[in-house]
Amino acid sequence: MAGLEYAIVHTKYTIPVALLITILLQPFKTSVDNYKITCLLIIAVTSTIPWDSYLLKNDVWDYPEDAVIGTTFWKIPVEELFFFVIQTYITSLVCILVSKSIIPTAFLPTLPVTPPSPSIEEANLRLQKKKYLVQNDYKRLRRIGLFGAIFIASLVAIGAKLVHSGGQGTYMGLILVWACPVIFFLWGLSHQYILSVPYKNVLIPILLPTSYLWFVDTLALKNGTWVINPDKSFGIKLWKYLDIEEAVFFLITNILITFGQLAFDHTLAVINGFPEIFNFAIPSWPPFSVMVRGLSMAVRNYTPRRISNLRDAIMKLQNKSRSFSLASSVFEGRLRIDLVLLYAFCRNADDLIDEAETREEAQKALAKLSEAISNTFSYRRSEKASFKIENNLKSSISMLYNLPEEMASSLEMLPLEVLPVKPIQGLLEGFGMDLRFPSTDKTEKKQVPDGEFPIRTESDLKRYGYCVAGTVAELLLHLVFHHYPSKGITKKERAEIIQAGVNMGIALQYINISRDIAKDALMGRCYIPSDWLAEYNLTPAMVVEKADRHGVRLLRRRLLRSAIEIYHQNRSAIEKLPTHGGARKGVRGAVENYVEIGRVLLERDGDMPIWNDETVSKSRRLWVFVKALCA
Repeated sequence: MAGLEYAIVHTKYTIPVALLITILLQPFKTSVDNYKITCLLIIAVTSTIPWDSYLLKNDVWDYPEDAVIGTTFWKIPVEELFFFVIQTYITSLVCILVSKSIIPTAFLPTLPVTPPSPSIEEANLRLQKKKYLVQNDYKRLRRIGLFGAIFIASLVAIGAKLVHSGGQGTYMGLILVWACPVIFFLWGLSHQYILSVPYKNVLIPILLPTSYLWFVDTLALKNGTWVINPDKSFGIKLWKYLDIEEAVFFLITNILITFGQLAFDHTLAVINGFPEIFNFAIPSWPPFSVMVRGLSMAVRNYTPRRISNLRDAIMKLQNKSRSFSLASSVFEGRLRIDLVLLYAFCRNADDLIDEAETREEAQKALAKLSEAISNTFSYRRSEKASFKIENNLKSSISMLYNLPEEMASSLEMLPLEVLPVKPIQGLLEGFGMDLRFPSTDKTEKKQVPDGEFPIRTESDLKRYGYCVAGTVAELLLHLVFHHYPSKGITKKERAEIIQAGVNMGIALQYINISRDIAKDALMGRCYIPSDWLAEYNLTPAMVVEKADRHGVRLLRRRLLRSAIEIYHQNRSAIEKLPTHGGARKGVRGAVENYVEIGRVLLERDGDMPIWNDETVSKSRRLWVFVKALCA
């Protein structure tokens, strides 16, 4: 095995791990991820070669000639050069994998503001928000940042002294004076972002690869693959065979790689999060000048209201939709942000109507919202105020139209400049159909005649499905084509794709109705067409009274089969969507995840629980999602 010992270390330990993580990440990987990895690989290799060559020339560490193949560069064996690449690659992959669950812009720090005295409801909302997002206390972040800078600078000073003194502290000193200035630089630029993201996003990419590389290094040192000069090291072992210098080296290099990845996330969060400042399309591989501009942008120039509103939207998404929350991790950049904002708007509008105490209040709220949308849409288009977020706009919308603050903020954030108004109006029409159900007034207990139920025919059902779901699909696809226009798709093909999306939205709404028949009955609603029910001598009022009836189960099966048929007729259109920005993967994942609910309901044909929140188990949901991404 002479000449292969170092290569065997990679073959047995580093390459298999890199391949495993690559496979795990591949379904979620985007072009931006490739960009970040490529940049860090170039930086890591070019910065480490001179340093490692210096260590070899000065006998800080060495390797037996029979342990390597023999090819060297600046005295560095090719296996060691590969180690620079493989470590950077592994740690970058882990960092990217754990960061998929967050939208970086939501974790940008903001300057302190003096808000009005919060109501009890607003105070409770802020307490809930802490469960999902770290509050960015600007002063606290600055204090911790200053302490961290002093600590890192102290390590540089200690390292310089050890190198100057020579002897056994040389290796440790060289590690510190090489790595800590770069860490100091990254910390100075991005410490507020690093401190704001969840701890797991920082600690896992540092500690997990470090622990594994400690294990690999221990085996290599035990087998004599490389040797540390005892005259240049302290001789302290973290455990048997693992020198403290080697342990610090892998820890500190993984800190470098992780901080580098987070610095990339930081600048991408800025340039994607503030289109009013970076008012141009951001390519998947942004120019270096744009990245520098984003990273060097002062916190005082951020738009605090946009960050705050985005956090509200994310919390709404995490609370209300597991399917779309999972799918959103695949989308990237501004598309992901706009889709989350679109979801929050639709959900807030739905809640605004559903949570009204009486039908009259709900109708007034719907009228106010309709007026607010119409006027805001006209203003944005006439003024060409693309992506412009005024500091007082939120309160203006809230005060002008007497809308709840959360509803006003989601309307403020909605990118109306690039969306057609017709599907938004259609969405409101769907809410109006809900208000025609007899049980809208929560205070009323009287029996209501069947004729007041609005879904009388299959045509009514299809119209309702379009209004509450097809419109959302239409808006989603408009955002996709806005952010990633495809030159290879004609206007006619684009219209056909959008129509297929509308049909798919209707199919998903049919599945949603099938799942929630009993749940809707508790609200006094029945979305099964009255003429369908008549075939089994049933009425909507009978379903509301008792949802678990034999005829209802048969009609649910009919509705599900109709949904699956529409799904099969239109799913090929997904493959015509742009691949950029995770658009195709994200849409496919979201659709398949939701269609799986229909499949499970058909499997459980005899069951009809009142609550169906766990229709599909988390493990099955994840498996279906990953399969869809890999398709």
